[in-house]
Amino acid sequence: MVEQLQRNESGRRLVGTPLSPGIGAGRAYRIEQHAPDFHRLYLSPAEAPRELERLQEALTKSREQLVRIKKRFEQQLGKEHSYIIDAHRLILEDQEFLDQIRSKIRDHLYGPERAVWEATEEWLAVYRTLTDPFFRDRGSDLEEVARRIVANLGESGPPRQEEQSSEDLILVGPEIGLSDLASFPLAQVKGLVSTRGGQTSHITIIARVHRIPAVSGVQEVEGNIRTGDEMIVDGSEGVVLVQPSAGERRDFQVLLREEQRRSSELEGDFRPSSTADGRVVSVLANTDMEDEATVAFGLGAEGIGLFRSEFVYMGEMSGPVRFEDQLSIYRRLARLTGPRPAVIRTLDMGTEDHPYFTRLAGEGPVLGLRGIRLSLDRPQLFRDQARAIVSARREGNLRILLPMISSADELVTARELIRDVEREVSEKTGFEPESPIQVGAMIEVPSAVLVLDGICRHADFVSVGSNDLIQFTLAVDRSSDLLSPLFNPLHPAILKSLERVARVASRNRIPAYVCGEVAAQPLYAYLLIGMGFQRLSMNPFAIPTVKKRIREMVYEEARERIRELLRFSTIQEVEQYVKREMPSWETVGQRSGSRFVKS
Repeated sequence: MVEQLQRNESGRRLVGTPLSPGIGAGRAYRIEQHAPDFHRLYLSPAEAPRELERLQEALTKSREQLVRIKKRFEQQLGKEHSYIIDAHRLILEDQEFLDQIRSKIRDHLYGPERAVWEATEEWLAVYRTLTDPFFRDRGSDLEEVARRIVANLGESGPPRQEEQSSEDLILVGPEIGLSDLASFPLAQVKGLVSTRGGQTSHITIIARVHRIPAVSGVQEVEGNIRTGDEMIVDGSEGVVLVQPSAGERRDFQVLLREEQRRSSELEGDFRPSSTADGRVVSVLANTDMEDEATVAFGLGAEGIGLFRSEFVYMGEMSGPVRFEDQLSIYRRLARLTGPRPAVIRTLDMGTEDHPYFTRLAGEGPVLGLRGIRLSLDRPQLFRDQARAIVSARREGNLRILLPMISSADELVTARELIRDVEREVSEKTGFEPESPIQVGAMIEVPSAVLVLDGICRHADFVSVGSNDLIQFTLAVDRSSDLLSPLFNPLHPAILKSLERVARVASRNRIPAYVCGEVAAQPLYAYLLIGMGFQRLSMNPFAIPTVKKRIREMVYEEARERIRELLRFSTIQEVEQYVKREMPSWETVGQRSGSRFVKS
């Protein structure tokens, strides 16, 4: 529930969930989600054929509108973002979804508007059961397409935004869609405020790439914000000020200047990072899509330490994605990264994370058929992905990372399959690289930590997925608000597990990465470097700060502190040591509340 503090008759402070960092100010522009006041529930048998025709007309009109929106996106955001609108187009072409709507009209005699919404709700019910928020957020695309179809079933069609004001704008609404954003000059949009919106929704991704502050989870938007209201949005802290006071406006100007100065100092820092005593540490980026690599490199990333390939599979929700579509994406990634490393994690999608895989193998728990288990269970899916990566490798330094490895046996089996694919590609294309593609094992299961020596003998590198390693080692669901205090990277078991990975990898002379988000926190980055890790991969926007902090630390000092920390048996001892001996690192990355003075 939103915290709302009345400052005066008009000023309000709303608190939500930060989605895209930064601060912005402008006039509120309310995005209204129009819905028909009335639509029929049932038809007569004689009316069904005409209503099916009306549905087809609405689908055709919707596709034409998406073509126009895609052109606007290409003009404002560049062609690399056009795939986002393609995701909507693919929904409009999904025959299973459309047949479901037609069946409700033809067989159940539902009115077409009702048929669209009921079919949509059935699909959304699947999305809501997904464990991964990345895939749950894809449901917003389906809802936006459904709203478009229903609006086009009416006479007026969807409302068109024709805002021509030159003022800076904050877009506000229950949920802001792609077509809403495409209706305004991007340079004019200084913030997004919504009731609903996910960390990995398309809108959030665009906002992060283009530095538009965004806050979601702001309840009662309709009652608190009117078009024309002056607003300040702090996307780093999740704070929204409506009709700010003179003091708050002054605070905003100070913060804006500080942020611009900090950005100019940190961004574009392409120097390799090393500690004050000369220990080299590579700082890389985690990304979901190939175009994010450009942003990451602009922020100083030295490569892509984790490319999550699951998004590749979201273009087709009713079946496996085509090899050609995968190849196109990996080629673009390879061209963007060039000689820099780009580590592609193979499909880490459980049967509960995607409608197709749910239907394929049945619903399963978080610890069920996912990651390498799913890939080996469905080898043709795995071969297609491996073939696409291997084929694209001739254009860049691509590497393969296998998720959820729990034994050396899984790694050996997967490597044999990849080597077989390499031979096929070489025979077909004549492409013969100097060495086989590097294949790494993701260390995120406790059993992998225990048998790490065996895994390292068959891996070219290892990469710690710290989020899952913490979750599985401590038996803590990281998505649970109730259990979140127990999700603690400073737990002695986690510190010992991480130190073991760094030590065993070093002994086997293979690189060790950390690609969980703990690497983005300067305190944990300090500890990881002290353990011996020299490759940290993180959210691109954390890179400038982490690189700056790495240059301030002394490796030998961090190593000594790790020796001390590994002696402790309780979390309390660890936390007290950090607080006492590392005060300048202990609070970094902790949320400190709004950065605005509460006058």
